[in-house]
Amino acid sequence: MKLQLTRDLLNAIQEAPDLEALSVEQITEFFLDEEAIARFTPDGICQIDPRNGDRIIYNSARAKRPHDNQPKNSESDPADSEKECFICQGKTTGIIDVKDLSEGFTFINKNLFPIFYPSGSGKLIAAVDEEVQENKSGYRVQGFHFLQWTSSFHHKDWHNMPLDDRIVVMRQLASLEKKMLSSEYKYVSIIKNYGRLVGGSLAHGHQQIGVSNIMPNRCRQNKGFRDWHGETFSAFLLRENPGELTIQDYGPAVLITPYFMRRPYDMFLILKDTTKSYLYNLTGAEYAAVSEGWHDAIKIMMSIMPRIGRETAYNVTTHNGAGAGLYFEFLPYTQEMGGFEHLGIYLCQGNPQKAAEAARGILLHDER
Repeated sequence: MKLQLTRDLLNAIQEAPDLEALSVEQITEFFLDEEAIARFTPDGICQIDPRNGDRIIYNSARAKRPHDNQPKNSESDPADSEKECFICQGKTTGIIDVKDLSEGFTFINKNLFPIFYPSGSGKLIAAVDEEVQENKSGYRVQGFHFLQWTSSFHHKDWHNMPLDDRIVVMRQLASLEKKMLSSEYKYVSIIKNYGRLVGGSLAHGHQQIGVSNIMPNRCRQNKGFRDWHGETFSAFLLRENPGELTIQDYGPAVLITPYFMRRPYDMFLILKDTTKSYLYNLTGAEYAAVSEGWHDAIKIMMSIMPRIGRETAYNVTTHNGAGAGLYFEFLPYTQEMGGFEHLGIYLCQGNPQKAAEAARGILLHDER
């Protein structure tokens, strides 16, 4: 029997079937009315590192999370983590969006341990933008923190779902992005954490969506790059990255190993139309290309890491907004951080050309 969140369990926790029909005010009320979340609200403060503009968000309550992934010992049953999946058991917050897949469904709910939380006053705090100013008392932060569960089936995720299902998931992400950007909130951050070593707190495949008045530092840097160079970073990389570092070309998008690879098997997926800045701007062909790129990059990381003796763990980051074009970074945890890295000197135990060659080899033998 495949472990999954069933329709019966879904019905018990579903608050709305389609976020498109909801106003931002209604979504706010769903967050404020969820008593479980109210126990773990963030501190609501952001500090900025004056050296480089890094944003630091404080939430002491996240240290209380009871379900972080634990390393398996050799005597444990591999199915134990599935049997105890809170999502499959329906022990989660209210669901506000559901989309059918060829098998099961994908859905969005609220993060029980949010890094952003809406204000009950209904008044939006001014955005913390690119200007870094000294403010020792910190900046006030507010917003939303969502989770998108790739599939209701525990074992399904980007690397083993059919293309049509992956496109549904990507379009659902785009719908949430568009809904949130239609509000007063200016920044929508989309990431994926997989594995306990990189912040993956649950094994059931998911993405995180942060909506806030805080400009992520990478967005600030992307905008600064465009202002300084007169082109988006994605346009620069499309032109400058050597052709032998291309892993796969999908037509509207391309998967590459960057020439400045900081860690073995880092990858970028770049939309070729660099005038577009958000997921919701994409055409049908571009949704398909991006969904294929996510599938291939994640499959490469999940194939490579066991081969090199590493526990499978990776992050995916979405770079949207002014100055970025639209691109995604795939960051496998193939090497630890050391003191030199914290000084900004990365010692990479790999070679970009060989990494790209190995990645192409995996896709060549991939039975789609």
